[in-house]
Amino acid sequence: MTDLKVGIVLPGRECVIDEGPYPANLASIAALAEESGFDSIWAGESPLARSRMNPLLALAAAATATERLQLGTAVLMPLRPPVHLAHELACLDRISGGRLIAGIGSGFASPGTEREFANYGLDFTTRFGRMRETVEICQALWAARGEPVSYEGQHYRLQDAALLPLPHQPQGPPLWIAHSGPKMLRRAGRRFDGWMPTSTTPEKYGEGWDQVDAARQEAGRPAEAVTGAVYLSVAVNRDRQRAEDTLWSYFDAYYGLPLTTMRTTQGIFGGTPQEVADWLNRYIRNGARHLILRLPTDELTEAGYRTALRRTGQELLPILRGL
Repeated sequence: MTDLKVGIVLPGRECVIDEGPYPANLASIAALAEESGFDSIWAGESPLARSRMNPLLALAAAATATERLQLGTAVLMPLRPPVHLAHELACLDRISGGRLIAGIGSGFASPGTEREFANYGLDFTTRFGRMRETVEICQALWAARGEPVSYEGQHYRLQDAALLPLPHQPQGPPLWIAHSGPKMLRRAGRRFDGWMPTSTTPEKYGEGWDQVDAARQEAGRPAEAVTGAVYLSVAVNRDRQRAEDTLWSYFDAYYGLPLTTMRTTQGIFGGTPQEVADWLNRYIRNGARHLILRLPTDELTEAGYRTALRRTGQELLPILRGL
């Protein structure tokens, strides 16, 4: 499929658990992803609840070592003041030469995430409204191209804010949303540039994508205005049981929760390269055009991640390219 893109998620959590040289090696890991033929590289955010590398700093390092890869956040939470976020994203878009995609979310509802927001001085219950206003402010500042912007919202207020430097992309980096609630699906089709959930099954993904696409059409936007993406975890191994064992050990170490529980909230699959490709192809048939793959490993180490990256690039990617 010529328009299919496949990206991988940087192992930000590993630097907390492994305590090895991973942070200093981010650039070389990104370079390896580009050499392996992937189209994009992604970093998620959780400073306290599930601590990991700062995604914008990680992607800045990746940008310096790559030329082709798109760089994406999967996802940023509404933790920063909007002007601060708009400035950071504009700078990263300039550093990368216009390769940035800004994935936006509101945070996974859990006691840990609620404490995370509280420690930032933020009310967790207002996160959806703040996320909406943050997006509106970012878009307004980027579109103004350095001219003053004023904004009056429930959570944020701007008066004559002129943002520089300008992002490389004229309207700023594309904004993708991760949510799957009815209101957010409609908003994704009407206002956002992409939709990137963690759908547990291809069928659920297809149901959501149909709603996003219907909202896009109602808004009069062209078909290419909204990218259908999906964030999935895949373990590739010629030994299917070994792949399943990898998933069990990874999610226990990462979340402290059994795989059966995690499969109720995220799309997760382990198997041979062909089995994984067949599973991913079901998402593609349901509208996905950009696969964002997290690569579970037996141990949360940099060495383990590099092995998984190479294996996925060598054994899974050629099958996906041939779909």
